[in-house]
Amino acid sequence: MSSSGRGPRQGRPSRTPGKSTGSARATGSRVRAGAGGGRKRPDPRKQVYRRRRITVGILAIIVAAVLVLGIVLMVKAVQGIREDMAAPAPEPTTTEAVAPGPEASEGSGACPPDSVRVAASTDEDEYEDGEEPELTIEVTNGHDADCIIDVGEAHQEFVIERDGDTVWSSRYCAATGEDDEAATNPLVFPAQSSKKASLTWPRIPVDDECRQTDDSFPDGEYALVVKLGETESEPARFSLVEEAGHAESESAQDEGSAGEDTADEDSADEDTADADTAGEGGADGDGADEDTAEG
Repeated sequence: MSSSGRGPRQGRPSRTPGKSTGSARATGSRVRAGAGGGRKRPDPRKQVYRRRRITVGILAIIVAAVLVLGIVLMVKAVQGIREDMAAPAPEPTTTEAVAPGPEASEGSGACPPDSVRVAASTDEDEYEDGEEPELTIEVTNGHDADCIIDVGEAHQEFVIERDGDTVWSSRYCAATGEDDEAATNPLVFPAQSSKKASLTWPRIPVDDECRQTDDSFPDGEYALVVKLGETESEPARFSLVEEAGHAESESAQDEGSAGEDTADEDSADEDTADADTAGEGGADGDGADEDTAEG
């Protein structure tokens, strides 16, 4: 029956099966293509925010370290101030002005010439043949302060005199020159102090050029004079004498010679007396002859 049979509903579009299926597939393919197209890019704003937080954290650490260091330094400073306040105050010291001058090891410079004194001496008063006198020079600083005196060999001289004449000098055979280390010897002399130097006199006659001569040093009195620069000592006297045995032998010889001379004189006197006696006897004989002639 046409009136009771179901016909197509009015108001609903009819679906075409082929077309609806094709459109659904196309939509699904687009969705899948959109989902697998690539990864999401990071947000630049988030990266900037992260960097800012890191920077702020580092600055906070630096500020905290500076604060801690400042606190430590302040504590130490406060402790130092307290210790200084608790320590006793140092006593005030006064410094005296010192005039410029040489160092202490150099004394007070060269000694004034008028304060330098020298003295001569020998180890014995008499010396026999073969004995060598020991000659000594004593240098004295008469100044009231330490000072320097040059006692080098170039400034020293030992002189032997006899009857006012120089018979020997240490300068005759001095081997020192200006370049010799012993030529100069500056020494610091404490105030009012003395120093000595000695040498042995070999008793060998030499001239002023150190050439040995045929002269000799006869027995008698001699004088030692020492010099240091322009300063000269008083003479120290000593004697050269012969050996005791040799002197006794010569004395005995002299006495023997004198005895022989006396004996010769006595013998001459006896001869003279005999001659006189003989003369008197001859005179008596002549008298007797005269008496006989008268008889």
